[in-house]
Amino acid sequence: MIPKRITISGNILFGKPRIKGTRISVEQVLGCLAEGWTHKEIIKEFNVTEEDINACVDFAYQSVSRIRFLRSSSRQAYA
Repeated sequence: MIPKRITISGNILFGKPRIKGTRISVEQVLGCLAEGWTHKEIIKEFNVTEEDINACVDFAYQSVSRIRFLRSSSRQAYA
């Protein structure tokens, strides 16, 4: 289930999940978090809310939780 604050439109950002009413992708927010940005910095830079950031993290969690990871003898793969 997609969080209410996240939307996907094929004609906006090439169909990437984004924060509803913005052109800020879930990927952008997660990238900032991965680089060590604080929520406060993201809110200021992109004019989003704490709830928007949490929705991005929730969306990512839900997406990853649906993937089965398989280990092969020479490398790791996923299905």
